[in-house]
Amino acid sequence: MADTQQKPRVEDDPRVLEVYGNKVVSTSFDGGAVVITIGTTRFLPERIDDAPQQGQQPVIHVTARLALSPSAAVELGNALNNILRAMATRAAPAGAASPQKPS
Repeated sequence: MADTQQKPRVEDDPRVLEVYGNKVVSTSFDGGAVVITIGTTRFLPERIDDAPQQGQQPVIHVTARLALSPSAAVELGNALNNILRAMATRAAPAGAASPQKPS
């Protein structure tokens, strides 16, 4: 009988905050961790009820920094690739050929 390794159980702590981001500010690898800095764009008026001025650049506010071990970064990359493939499949018009991998 082959040894089967049990998968760890996931415990979801509802106190953990969810963080929104619509920009990847930076990514880096220092040899020990992959660090991803995430931000969100915001137009902040100088005074209440002021509308954003024409040509005013949005400010990107850092909302999270994620530091991952190399193996966790690989897992994240694989998971994101799967999501991107599913998104591309959904976005493709009916009857269109699926994207081909370059050979």
